[in-house]
Amino acid sequence: MMNTYDWWVAKLRAIRHSKPPEPPMRVRLHEAGHAVAAHRFGYVQRGIMLREDDTGETSQQYATGMDDDMSVRLQTEIIISMTGFAVTLEYPEYKTDALRIGGDVQMELVNAAIIHRIDPAMGSADEIMDTLWVRARLVARNNKPLIQAVAARLDHYGFWTGEEIQRIIDDCEKELDR
Repeated sequence: MMNTYDWWVAKLRAIRHSKPPEPPMRVRLHEAGHAVAAHRFGYVQRGIMLREDDTGETSQQYATGMDDDMSVRLQTEIIISMTGFAVTLEYPEYKTDALRIGGDVQMELVNAAIIHRIDPAMGSADEIMDTLWVRARLVARNNKPLIQAVAARLDHYGFWTGEEIQRIIDDCEKELDR
């Protein structure tokens, strides 16, 4: 008879090994959406992480200068962040549970409030979010072939460096231009 500890270890190993060898396409597309949007806006890629719990994280950096318009920068970062979720709506075959994208929305609400404080003429935080949501969906729609090509290359759980992501994006752009 198996003791309780050994039973749990066996159960956890069975669960861990029951995962598919590659992340689901919805996660790959979501993170590729962030990376491609950041690339289109001139941000430098810092990396993508795809975790075995089917979550991910994409990181990019924009080198700011003394004369940068903070409102424009925050608007751009909101669009980049919301593009990951927009991909799941623009590509209906990969829809996801809206509860899983909470991290992509919380900070954007704060940023929209900051934008409103910087430039009240832009409207309320809700109006700013609505406007930028439309732009994020356009980024997802207009870059669909590139986002899909990048997602196809994110074929395993783990981490890609910024240089690797940039190389993947560059290679995919060249292939799509042929």
